[in-house]
Amino acid sequence: MDPKTQAVTAAQLLTPLVDRTREDQLDKETPCASWSVRDLLNHVIGGGHMFAAGLRGEAIGGDPDADLVGEDHRASFHGAIDGFTAALEATDDLDKMVTLPFGTMPAVIALQLAAGDLLVHSWDLSQATGQAFDPPTDFVEASYAFFQVAVTDDLRAAGMFGPAQPVDDDAPPLAKLLAHAGRQP
Repeated sequence: MDPKTQAVTAAQLLTPLVDRTREDQLDKETPCASWSVRDLLNHVIGGGHMFAAGLRGEAIGGDPDADLVGEDHRASFHGAIDGFTAALEATDDLDKMVTLPFGTMPAVIALQLAAGDLLVHSWDLSQATGQAFDPPTDFVEASYAFFQVAVTDDLRAAGMFGPAQPVDDDAPPLAKLLAHAGRQP
C-alpha cells in the first residue's frame, strides 16, 4: 500500500470513531499514557494541522499546549482532517522535503508517520470509547513494516513512543504494531 493511500486510509478509519465519540467520553482515560480522550483528540487535531502545513511548505507555529478541541470536538477534528486531506491530495512529489517540528524528511516518510500515528490513535480511541475497530490488514502490515524501521530508541527516549511490549510471534498484525508502538494490545 503506497504512503498516500495509507494516509487516506488512516483518516478514513479515525473519522467515524471521532464522530461517534460522545461529549461525556472526553474525560475518559485512553491506552495512551496519561492522555484522556480530549488529550488524544487535541493531539490528532494538532497533528492534522501540522502535517498539512508541512506538506504545503508552510511554517508550523502555534502554542503546543493550546486547546484545539474547543467546544465541538467533531468540528475541530473535521477542520484539521479536511486540511490534511487537501494538502495530501495536492502532494504529487513524495520525494519533496517536508519540515515538521521534529525534523525534515521526504514527504513519503512524513505520510507514513502520519498514517501510523493515526492508526495507533484510532485504536486508542476505540478502546477508550468502546467502539469496534477493524482496520484493513494490508494497511496494518504496511504501517507495521514502516514502524519496525522508524520507531527507534531515540524516538522512545523522546517520549514519542512507549517501550516496546512483548507480543507472540503469531499475533495478528495489529497486535504486533501496537506492541511495537508501546501499547498493550
